[in-house]
Amino acid sequence: MNKDEGQNLLVIGAPEHDADAYHLSGFLAPDAVISLRVAGKKYLAVSSLEYGRAAKEAPVDELLSYEELGIIDLARELKSGARAYAVAVANLLEKLGASNSPVVVPGDFGVVYADELRARGVTLTPDGKLFDGLRRAKTEEEISNIEKTQKAVEAACAHAVGILEESEVGEDNVLNWRGEPLTSELLRAEIDVDLLRSGCAADGTIVAGGPQAADPHERGHGPLKAGESIIVDIFPVDLSTRYYSDMTRTFVRGEPNEGLQKMYDAVLESQEAALSMIKAGVNGKDVHHEVAEVLHEAGYKTNVHDQQEGEPLTEGFFHGTGHGVGLEIHEAPRVSLADEELVPGDVISVEPGVYDPRVGGVRIEDLVVVTEGGCRNLTRFPKGFRIEQ
Repeated sequence: MNKDEGQNLLVIGAPEHDADAYHLSGFLAPDAVISLRVAGKKYLAVSSLEYGRAAKEAPVDELLSYEELGIIDLARELKSGARAYAVAVANLLEKLGASNSPVVVPGDFGVVYADELRARGVTLTPDGKLFDGLRRAKTEEEISNIEKTQKAVEAACAHAVGILEESEVGEDNVLNWRGEPLTSELLRAEIDVDLLRSGCAADGTIVAGGPQAADPHERGHGPLKAGESIIVDIFPVDLSTRYYSDMTRTFVRGEPNEGLQKMYDAVLESQEAALSMIKAGVNGKDVHHEVAEVLHEAGYKTNVHDQQEGEPLTEGFFHGTGHGVGLEIHEAPRVSLADEELVPGDVISVEPGVYDPRVGGVRIEDLVVVTEGGCRNLTRFPKGFRIEQ
């Protein structure tokens, strides 16, 4: 992928929460930093609080302090920290002889920063797609970071399976574990604590059973029951590398209710079809269409075959097949109805699903690296459906 080293780039943001700021600076900090690339050289400006650590850790060509840029005095003068940052950037661009050159910023670049910089003659070009592209083709180090997170995900999922195996079927098919009802909340807490022990932070882990599993972003609540599908979707961030991973498995404790095994088999077949197609140069839209075709042939509605204009599809397969994963849990590219060609180094989820509000749902998700000749699956966790005691 062409990373276009010739363009000047600017991000103002907190790298712990802003993927573009972290990717451009290579430095993790909880507060805002100024990250600038001019003529192929990287500049990073930080507060005195972070300066000592940045001097040891930041992989940049020149490290600057907020004091050196006069930001503290500017903030007092302008009565605005945001405007002070922007003025400091404008002054720095002038010092670097780049004040007349266009500067590309992310699509969500702050309005106050933009207004102040433009008022001082700086030409800004918001281009979220360019920044997305910079992060797409992952390096081996980045892939290794994602694999580290994935190992934690699989360990946490194995812990969840162990709990389901230990559970006993009680009255009204409610699962009980260690003398109390096994709820979505309890199983999710067990998963999240296991992730924390591995150095990862969970944010929104899904454990949804029965009809709740028909809503893909329902986190799940209340008792889990035998015979019903239980979707477990785990997508934490590693606190040291800030890279995410993403995996979904669907389980049923005991004998699945009517129709669930057929649903599971169809989703698994559609995922296998997608995995066999993925390689560099393939359009994600074509992969998505193949998944939809398999599910349509199995008798389920899809957003390729059954979507009515202006109306939501609420059963069958109604979301994308996958998305990029890296410094954000959802990033480029999309494997969906969108027209995006896959490139070597893309790390993408492959997660077809089928949902029926009357019964529940099934989703199976792996994480793969796109290669020239196919894809490398980073997910090792088995795809067993039925769990017996």
